[in-house]
Amino acid sequence: MDDGADVSGSNTPTRADIPDGETILEGISAIQLTPAEHQRVKDLVHGPLLNRIERHDRRYLVVGAGGEVGAATRRSIVYDDLDGRTDPLATAIRLEDFELTPEEIRLWTRVFDILCGLATHIVAVLEDFDGGYVWELGLLFAPAYREKAWVLKRLYDDPERERSRFDNGMAASHVEALLTGERAHEWTTVDELRAAVDEIP
Repeated sequence: MDDGADVSGSNTPTRADIPDGETILEGISAIQLTPAEHQRVKDLVHGPLLNRIERHDRRYLVVGAGGEVGAATRRSIVYDDLDGRTDPLATAIRLEDFELTPEEIRLWTRVFDILCGLATHIVAVLEDFDGGYVWELGLLFAPAYREKAWVLKRLYDDPERERSRFDNGMAASHVEALLTGERAHEWTTVDELRAAVDEIP
């Protein structure tokens, strides 16, 4: 893990780069699903996993890198910390918990939208803009979900590396909008990441 941070040379996107919430939600509703796809979404969001989730007072949707990379391991730390809370009774969920396959990519946005609505808190763990999860940031920017979104963004000690890891103007615009107020935290070490998680109610 890198220590220290200097982001003086990081992206400075303009608000003009950011689509409004209506445009984002229109994009989701424009996805035309087949009857079989509709049934698949229905089965996913009304199955045993969702029934378990709904029994919890706090429901944390954790967004970020998946797979076997180090960023996914750190995201799992956030997931485990939130899922282990008992006062009030809490659970953490991830999109991949619903076992959508790469071939079902058209369903991911629809299921993610449903999970955002179900969650009491949406927690984005960001270390770069290289992952397929970047599109999720657009939905988090929508007014309907922005008020429940928390962003835990990694800082790098090298300004050039910081720029290279977050070199995506549209995604940077979303994060710039989200990285304000008490629901935004930056971290460099795992200990700092855990401390940031502690700030999430």
